[in-house]
Amino acid sequence: MYSIKSLIVLAVIMSAVSIAPVVADWPSSLEVGGFKVSDIRGTMDDNGSGRATGKLALPGGGSTQVDLACTSAEVITASCRSGFTIANVRIDGTFLLDRRGMQGTGTINTKGKPISDANITVDPKRGVTGRGKVHLGSGFSVPVNFEISTSGVSVKGSAPRQASVDTPLALYTFKGNVTVSSSGTALKTTATGSIERTGKIGGMVSTFGPITFEVNPQTGDAQVNIGGANITIELW
Repeated sequence: MYSIKSLIVLAVIMSAVSIAPVVADWPSSLEVGGFKVSDIRGTMDDNGSGRATGKLALPGGGSTQVDLACTSAEVITASCRSGFTIANVRIDGTFLLDRRGMQGTGTINTKGKPISDANITVDPKRGVTGRGKVHLGSGFSVPVNFEISTSGVSVKGSAPRQASVDTPLALYTFKGNVTVSSSGTALKTTATGSIERTGKIGGMVSTFGPITFEVNPQTGDAQVNIGGANITIELW
């Protein structure tokens, strides 16, 4: 038989056990903002908050490592400070994933010229969309919209530009827009506008255009034939 004293001690112990908080552990996988995170490993505190790491499934296959955080109110977020590849395009930056989806800022490493200062949205099905800048020359950038998915890469944007070239016989001035677009995973640049020719003998002024021509994205040089004369315009 138990004594009254021993029964009281047993009751106190059982009461303490019954009211002790139960701390849940991290699941092996979960979904945040439409993205699946697997291979989760981490720890939880007594108040229900915790930290972990996991693998985030990317659109079109592949994964990237993320850091997970859980608040005591069971709000889970994930962050990534490196990058990942979609459709053979490397995307570097800092990203945050929550119940609303995945957003970040960084660089889209398209071939030839990258897209910098990009605001990036990652959709688990559509891929990557956003807006950034392509820096072509000193003080000259073209704002672009981009979309990267398993079906390909789409980049489009334009900016006004004016440039002149002086030859022994005439001054040629281009006025128009420079357009940046995608060609596979690379970027190409073209110019569209008019070219004004001011002759040095007699001062005759002639305007040619509108014309469209390709521009070297690295040097900004363009070869154009104006009225039978081959000229090189440096647009940046």
